[in-house]
Amino acid sequence: MRKLFLSLLLIFLPLSPSYSHSSLVSASPSSGSVLVDFPMEIVLDFNEELLVIGQDDPNSVEVFDASGELVSGDSKVSGARISAGLSINGNGSYSVKYRAVSKDGHVIEDSYDFEVQSPIAISAPIQEEVVSIPSSWPIPITSALVLALVIGLITLIKRRK
Repeated sequence: MRKLFLSLLLIFLPLSPSYSHSSLVSASPSSGSVLVDFPMEIVLDFNEELLVIGQDDPNSVEVFDASGELVSGDSKVSGARISAGLSINGNGSYSVKYRAVSKDGHVIEDSYDFEVQSPIAISAPIQEEVVSIPSSWPIPITSALVLALVIGLITLIKRRK
């Protein structure tokens, strides 16, 4: 009986949480989500604290738009959380790529997608048609005004006499 107990203990002991590696617990925006508001940041929470050695941070989270352009800022780690600011201003599909290193040195690299379908998408500014006015146009108007002023003064002077 004792051998059976020890055998079972040796089989199931490695499955306990203390021997498991870090894993992603939650993400905002989450995988496959469709958002109607523009997210201001990406936040990933893990089940263990992430490794940071002095100024060296092996952890990162990046968000790319459909054209492959980076729309996230620098990653920040706080305990078991990694986050980054976002500059998303249009509808479409976005790809999240992350790399996290837990305190035990285990590296997790993965990616997922989410979508933004906002009714108030920010688009490029509308180009207004600019009417080009020749630079010579003020001269005839100025001349006409001066001529009208001179005629008015002459008429006023003649009436006073």
